[in-house]
Amino acid sequence: MNLLPILVVSALLLALRVSGSTLEARTCGVPSDAVPFYRSFSSSRQDYWYSPDGTAVSTAIRAGYELQEVIGLIFLTQEEGTAPLYHLVDATHQLYTMNITEVAVQEQHGWSGSNLNPPTLYIYPDQVCGSIPMYRLFSAATEGYFYTTSSAERLEFIQNEGYADVGITGYILPLGCS
Repeated sequence: MNLLPILVVSALLLALRVSGSTLEARTCGVPSDAVPFYRSFSSSRQDYWYSPDGTAVSTAIRAGYELQEVIGLIFLTQEEGTAPLYHLVDATHQLYTMNITEVAVQEQHGWSGSNLNPPTLYIYPDQVCGSIPMYRLFSAATEGYFYTTSSAERLEFIQNEGYADVGITGYILPLGCS
């Protein structure tokens, strides 16, 4: 029995598997470089506030915000496969988007960018590397945005809190990702 064809096919399959995993490794950020993305809430302002900066979160807590949770992990520097997450603010609310056209439109409506030049937050534009969706919701009543990675929480806010689904902002790493 000639084993050469079997060995050749096995070697090709192994090469494809190795090449695929190498490609995956090259297109993913280093998970240990990712930092927590905190969510806080101010009931007096009816405002959700998000930040990867623990010092800024502490300042927000002293100003009346309550820390709710870490919704996932994001990058502070450009990593393989990531793109900028722009952070805009108006008088009382926060907006996060990966869409530079939306940034320009919102700036015409009074929003200003806190991290535009250069961007300081990065996430995945597509669901790769074990990332999870970061959903964006909008409340017409408060004119504020809400972000979550929990599909159950997303549905709760749509069904019971009066929020509308805006879509997926981008993809972030889940807690415990390594």
